[in-house]
Amino acid sequence: MGPITAVRAKRLANIVSSALIMASIFMLWIRYNTGPALSAIQTADASFAPNASLAVSLVVAGGIISLLSRYGGLLTMAGVWLFVAIPPERFLFVASNVVITSSFETGVWLAWAGASISLLGSSWTLPFGLLTTEVNRKKLGMILFPLGVVTAVFGALIPLPVSIVLILTGFIALGVSLILLLPRQRRTLAQILKSFGRGDKHDQSELEEIGQ
Repeated sequence: MGPITAVRAKRLANIVSSALIMASIFMLWIRYNTGPALSAIQTADASFAPNASLAVSLVVAGGIISLLSRYGGLLTMAGVWLFVAIPPERFLFVASNVVITSSFETGVWLAWAGASISLLGSSWTLPFGLLTTEVNRKKLGMILFPLGVVTAVFGALIPLPVSIVLILTGFIALGVSLILLLPRQRRTLAQILKSFGRGDKHDQSELEEIGQ
């Protein structure tokens, strides 16, 4: 395998891992004997303990970062580990003699698989000279914009205080993407002031001609 092929394979691993992680949060993660199985988003509801929101937030953050760097897989692994080590406790009113049990579903293992694939990816998928050209800036903006939207929307779906972090992160990504996508003003402040100076001189010369 040549060096170019190896780089492409690593970047493909980043894309696949991010897709698997983000898809996993919409799949079933845990099943209680007192009700139907729930997805990761559903476990971030206020009826669960706060550790569920934190775990899912780490998984989402890792999924987003995995698209740019393989180290995002570590965040996802931390979120999955927290979810499994301390399963979300649901505040249910049941009889005192009823024992609530739970089991983990496909979404947990899919997120872990995505995180494992992420570690095989590239440390940094974007070239360091990406922002040097207008075309590359627009490409980066087109990547950050949907990521910002997904992060902000997901943050709005989960309870406080973790939602604030995700919403702010989403808005920051949206702001940066808009800056990259909007046309840059190539004229510097000095050039603008110089043009104003030329305009004043032109107006003054016209007044002198009229006076003569």
